[in-house]
This record gives sequence, structure tokens and C-alpha cells, in this order.
Amino acid sequence: MKSLTNSSNKTTRTKFLFILLGFGVILYAFYILFVSHTLTYDAQPANSQKILFVLQRILIGILFFIAIINITKLPFRESWIAWIIFTGLLARLILIPSSPILEDDFYRYFWDGAVTANEYNPYLFSPQEVIDKNPEVPKQILKLSQESGEVINKIKYPKIKTLYPALSQIVFAFSYYLYPWSLTGWKLILLIGDIFLLFFIFRILRELKLPYSFAAVYWLNPIVLHEFFNSAHYDLFVLLFTAISIYYYLKEEHLTSMVTLSFAVGFKLWPILLLPLFLRKYLNQKIKLAANLTVFGLFLIIIFIPVLRAGIDENQGFIKYASNWINNAAFYTLLKDGIILFTDTFKIYYVCADCIARWIIAGIIILTTFLLIRKPANNNYDLMNKIVIVVAVAFLISPTQFPWYVTWMILPLVFSPKYSLLMYAFLIPLYHLNPIGGYFKYIQHLPVITLFYYEIKKRNSYRIFNYSQPDDEKSIA
Repeated sequence: MKSLTNSSNKTTRTKFLFILLGFGVILYAFYILFVSHTLTYDAQPANSQKILFVLQRILIGILFFIAIINITKLPFRESWIAWIIFTGLLARLILIPSSPILEDDFYRYFWDGAVTANEYNPYLFSPQEVIDKNPEVPKQILKLSQESGEVINKIKYPKIKTLYPALSQIVFAFSYYLYPWSLTGWKLILLIGDIFLLFFIFRILRELKLPYSFAAVYWLNPIVLHEFFNSAHYDLFVLLFTAISIYYYLKEEHLTSMVTLSFAVGFKLWPILLLPLFLRKYLNQKIKLAANLTVFGLFLIIIFIPVLRAGIDENQGFIKYASNWINNAAFYTLLKDGIILFTDTFKIYYVCADCIARWIIAGIIILTTFLLIRKPANNNYDLMNKIVIVVAVAFLISPTQFPWYVTWMILPLVFSPKYSLLMYAFLIPLYHLNPIGGYFKYIQHLPVITLFYYEIKKRNSYRIFNYSQPDDEKSIA
């Protein structure tokens, strides 16, 4: 009787938490809508304004974290799924008119889209070359710069050519066709993509026989809400095609999975980390291995033809990003500083500490991948766990740890949640305080890295908060 009472109390508490979370994300969206115009780069907000904004994000992040770690106690009822969908959708709609807070990447999206839509290769000329009216720049592109108004002059790092892969350019061009230079129009396209992504999340949950309520890990995540529907980052489409690839892999339609995975890489490079995990089951089936690898490689080459045709030079965005970009990186900064300390102590000169650090990072990711594919996944839950691990390791040690990069992990976390990585909901908002103190990047990442290492060492594996998998699909619908 006592155990039944305790179970009932936990269920009641979880219901209350999800009611609070639903209202919380809606109130948070309204807060962002009303204050966002005071927190843009043009508004030049004071530190006190940034701190208040960050505190609001931390509060909703804590509420999200507490609710999600109790999600297995939420009843398997359609009414709760409807509540999750409704509140998440409403929050997205509220955020669409908001001004991007301390963010300006969307200007590059608009410019790239306009260039691509006018049938020019966006990898050929940097915005600065257009601004300077380089004689090699076609007149139509110069005309576009005049039509863009403030857009071209607000692009960050204008001397660098675009670093966004080819399929992202197609989406940017589509946005330009429908809503030229429109942030609201771009967010509406993101919303359509997000609805498709939610559909495939539900399909994957069904394949895994997991509760549909687990979709809340993504759909009600304040990082997702803010980075896609306030900041307007295009990474949503990377997640969409990654989810489609995972779904078709689970359905054992592996060639389709390879095609859609190549599409995901065509938006951003990181989904290629999933390729070895997907191909592992064919290690002893050479023909199938070759077929899947050929399909993936062929589509990838086709996708990257515009980049290859533009050629490689020192201002190519991909080159600059791979060799020089550092942002908000805790582990990488400690590693690089350690290398500098070592070389200075032993008077080892002419050493590129940044190069060595990047090689070590690449080596760790390769080693992690090798360790994960030594044995094939025991089942689909084990596969989801391995996807979380390889993507998380790549992010946690990366030289670039922008807040929207956290969304890379949020998709696989739906299917294999980890306490450590869910903590980013209330830690990553501290990113906006980095200009105030460099130590904030360590507060964001080191607690997560420490707990993540502990979880892996203890092999908390694919059991989702020790949740017992349901025996039939009826229990999750």
C-alpha cells in the first residue's frame, strides 16, 4: 500500500511539473518577445540586462531539467502528448516575431540565399569583395548588395567566404524566393521543418517502443526554442535529416538511410560521425558495406560540387573554420594552454600549440569511434546510446562550442537521455556572460564533462533512467 501511495505521489508530482513546464516555456517565450529588441547587437545592452536575460534562461532550464528527469513517471496518455505538442508549438509561434538576441548569423543566411537564388555560386566571392565592388564580382550580385539594405553590411567576418555546406544554400535560396530578406519568413520555414522533425521523432520513438512523451526532451527544450526560433539558426535542418536517416536505419532501409545521412552532412559536417556506427553491422558483409558506402559517398560528392568548383583559398570559410575558429571551448582551451605550458617549460620553440591541440582532438574522436564500433550494437537502444556518446564527445572537446551546437546532442538524447548532457539546459545560457568573465565557459562545460565521464565509466548504457522498455506498442501510444 505504501509503495502504491509513493508511486501515486510521484506521478502527481510529475504531472504538476509538466504543467509548470508547459506554462513556463510559454511565459519564457512571451518574455523573450517583449525584451528581445533591447538585447540585440544594435541595442548594445548593458551587462545588467544580459545578466537578467541569462537568469531567466537558467530558471526555465532548471524547470526543464527537473521535469525531464521525472519523465518516466508521466502517464502514457494522449492528453499529455497533446499538452507537450501544444505548449511547445505555441512557444514557437510566440518567438517567431522576436528579435534575435545577441545574434547575427541570419544576415549571412539571407545573403547566401539571395546569391544562390540568383544562380551564382555563393562560395566564389566574400561579402567584403562585394562591398568593395571587386571588378570580378558580377553586376547582378552588386545589385543584390544594394537591394539587401543593411544585410550585407551586418554580416560577421565579411572577408571570409561562406562556410555553410551546399544543402543549406538551397534552403536559404528557398527562403529568399518566398520571403526575400525576411527574418519572419525564415522562421516560418524553420517551423515547418521542425514540425516534420517532430513527426520523425515520434516515428523513431515508436520503432524503439519508447513513450511518445520522450519527445519533450526536444520539443520543450529551452535551448531548441531559443536557438531556432529566436536566434534563427539553420541547424534544425541538420537534425531533421539526421532523424530521417536514423528512422530509415531502424526500419532496415539502409540505402535510404545512407542517402538521407549524406543530406544531413550536406547541411553540416558532424552527422558523418554516425556513418561508422551505421556501417558496423556490415563489417562482415563486404558487398552490402561497399554498396552503402558507395551510395553515401556518391551523394556527398554531388552535394559538395559547388564547394569544389569554387576552389580552395585562404579566405574559404571551411578552411578558416577548421584551422582557426575557437569559441566558448573549455576542454580545448585547457588542452591548448597545457601544450603551451609544456613547450615553454622545456623551451621547445616553433611549436603550433593550436595545431597539436586540434590533432589531439581529432585523435580522441577517432579513438572514441573505434572503441564504439569494436563490437556491433547489442540492440537499437545500444545504438542510440553510442550515437549520443560519439556526438557528445565531439562537442565536449571541440574548439567551437556555440550554444546552438548543443542541439546536435538533443536529438539523440530524446532516445537515450543522460543527466549530464541535459544539464546544458541551465548551464549553456552562461555563454552570453563570457565577455564579462572568461571563467564562465568552464562553469558551462566542466560539470557536464565530469558527470558525462562518470556516466560512461559506470556504463549507464542504454537504460533510460533505468526505465524498463514496454513490451508492446499499445503501452506507449
